[in-house]
Amino acid sequence: MRWAAAGEPLVIGSRSAERAEAAAASIRAAVPGATVSGAPNDQAAAAGDPVVLCVPFEGLAELITALRPALAGKVVVDAIVPLAFAKRFCGLETIAGAASVSEWLQTALPDARVVSAFKNLPAGALQDLAQTLSTDALLCGDDKEARDRVAALTARIPGLHPLDAGDLRNARYLEALTALLVNLNRRHGGHGAMRVEGLGKH
Repeated sequence: MRWAAAGEPLVIGSRSAERAEAAAASIRAAVPGATVSGAPNDQAAAAGDPVVLCVPFEGLAELITALRPALAGKVVVDAIVPLAFAKRFCGLETIAGAASVSEWLQTALPDARVVSAFKNLPAGALQDLAQTLSTDALLCGDDKEARDRVAALTARIPGLHPLDAGDLRNARYLEALTALLVNLNRRHGGHGAMRVEGLGKH
């Protein structure tokens, strides 16, 4: 929604072409003049670079198996957090063989450049164009050029400040931080996000 409002052309993917087009149509209705189309996942992945993955963790392995050829050589933005809820408490699911979704993805997609980003942002605030944003978007990845591309795309959204968090190993902390934010928001109400204070300009 925010990228469409900033004039970015978008292709939304889904397992169902009809659902993808319905999602695209809802954005076009909210943002008149937006260039947004819907397509099956394989076509959307082939069309995009960067490609943003924001799907349920449970279906990720199957999706990546299908999309691996289309994602080779591209910047893949991972916005997935494997949240698990039990007794009103939010934690993280265990990922076999990796400390984070992003690190698992980089192993599963050795020819792609994975950047972990947008994991700590409340979806409701992003989708409400009437709400003014003022938050940091922490991102990390092993390829600096890929991080820079995602940072530039992030900066297209007013009030969203990209913050380079270093290599992909830090994704495990970003995912854990999301669980903490969810718990804080559920306990105290609201849609709290991240602001990091006191950093230099480097």
